Amino acid sequence: MMIRVPKRTALLAVSAAALITTACSAGATSVPVGHAAAQQASSPSAPRSRSGAAASAAIAASGSAASLLGLVSASFVTASTGWLLGLQQCHQPGCSWLRLRKTTDGGRRWSAVPAPPAPYESQGSTVPGDSVSGVRFANSSDGWAFGPGLWATHDGGMTWHQVSTHGEYVQSLETAGGRALAAFSHCAPEQDNCTGFQVYSSEVGSDRWLPVAGATSQNDGPGIVTSGRQAYVTARPADIPGKATLLAGPADGSASWRPLPDPCAWGYWSTALGAGPAGTLVLGCGTQPSAGQQPKRAYLSDNGGRTWLPLADPPSSGYLGDVSMTPAGTIFVSGSRSDVYISWDSGRSWHTSPSLNNADIGDGLAAAMTTDRQGFVIQQNISVDQFWLTRDDGRTWTPSTIR
Repeated sequence: MMIRVPKRTALLAVSAAALITTACSAGATSVPVGHAAAQQASSPSAPRSRSGAAASAAIAASGSAASLLGLVSASFVTASTGWLLGLQQCHQPGCSWLRLRKTTDGGRRWSAVPAPPAPYESQGSTVPGDSVSGVRFANSSDGWAFGPGLWATHDGGMTWHQVSTHGEYVQSLETAGGRALAAFSHCAPEQDNCTGFQVYSSEVGSDRWLPVAGATSQNDGPGIVTSGRQAYVTARPADIPGKATLLAGPADGSASWRPLPDPCAWGYWSTALGAGPAGTLVLGCGTQPSAGQQPKRAYLSDNGGRTWLPLADPPSSGYLGDVSMTPAGTIFVSGSRSDVYISWDSGRSWHTSPSLNNADIGDGLAAAMTTDRQGFVIQQNISVDQFWLTRDDGRTWTPSTIR
């Protein structure tokens, strides 16, 4: 499971020490993650208004600004092993802000490992073609840093090398069945009036990327998800409002991908897809956003997207960004300027967790689950350094500061 936050420009300086400090409600302590007091979930409430600037000011006032690591993306391959891509401000010309941390105990402790020698996507006024904004690992050895460039490691992150994309730009990347899948586009990140993508596939231990038959569209912002050896891609309309893209096929490209029925009516502005085991899918659809609000719909399929059933509408507060589903069926909806909305009853009702009340949702929260019980949230403002962990299916969350 991988998740990344959108690019931001604000950043605080950080230290190189690799550890976690857990903040409990009574104050900051240095106990292991997961030992915070339990808090019960409640119905959704109005979004909190604490801004990223206010959070940064609070951090600066505490005197700890010099030790913060801004978080960009996270990827777990098991419940215990994961990586975090973060930022450390660098004032030397030509140096990279990227830092990489690894955990082998489910996020209780983190250690520094080499990051790819690439610039961060929004490190400067322009977006370099070799820059990255996301990280994804398939196993303990094979991983990628991407968006819009592409870098690979085949030794667990000890060494990295740039992979040629032949002038294309990587917009998303996932793994399934011993293969990596990436959506390539000819559109530069800052290029207006340019849409379209093609999904490519590679064996995880190889850097030979080949186009997948049928996995192409003229729509924009593709997101890839996988379930077993099956893969799916969804993309928002190129002309908004319009009709979204929803395609599916084998991850190894052994057969041409095909369009799936799209329950989102014509006129939706955004879509997000989550996949569970055995072809279970959850699709979120968002209409025109405005002033922190976006009416949303959600649909469930238990047969790989051949048919869909409507769920209760997720709360309108916040913008649709991510949908995640646990193997047991718990659904998470999150995004920009949004809380994390959770359904423990297959989409019949939606709730929030009071233990996330102190999270800064000024720019939003991005949630993903790694097991039936364990998951994480990244705050979408990289000036706010906290990484939130749950070990009870999203009912309680513990904030952690990565150093």
